[in-house]
Amino acid sequence: MGSMVQVRRALTFFFVGVCLLIQADGWVMAAATPQETAQEAEAALKSAMEAWAYEQYWRLWDMGSKASRSALTQEEFTQRMRSGNARPAAGRQVEAIQVVSTLPESALLQVRFGLEDRYRPWTESTDRPFVLLYEEGRWTVSLWDFISLANYFPPIFLPNPLLLPPPNPPRSRGPMR
Repeated sequence: MGSMVQVRRALTFFFVGVCLLIQADGWVMAAATPQETAQEAEAALKSAMEAWAYEQYWRLWDMGSKASRSALTQEEFTQRMRSGNARPAAGRQVEAIQVVSTLPESALLQVRFGLEDRYRPWTESTDRPFVLLYEEGRWTVSLWDFISLANYFPPIFLPNPLLLPPPNPPRSRGPMR
């Protein structure tokens, strides 16, 4: 526990020292405005949707948050995306984006986009929220969001109730007296 406190103090000292050097050098990093933050988050989400539409799963995986990348290998993610039944509809990857809120480390976007079924002629527009995280100097997405969207439509083979055998009739319990 004591070594953790020492590491934290050393990192704090290092960070303060770097900030002082930057200011002494005359170069001060300006904070992004809320509008710039919103535009960067929008661009990151559009880029992720585009990677999905072009089946560039390696690129989409690289855009994932640290937590989702540590939970899924690139191979697992690619396999799950390929086995899904949905993909962005051609020309309708992102129809509308509304930035609901932004913070320096996260952004909430409400997105309307088109999805099409890979196996049936079924296309649908859907609205969905996305939370993007600002990590390692860039906006990242949750890979779990895309895995769930890849399985958006119901399965092709649902049991047909007309083809199922009827239930057995109730057995009589003997003569009534």
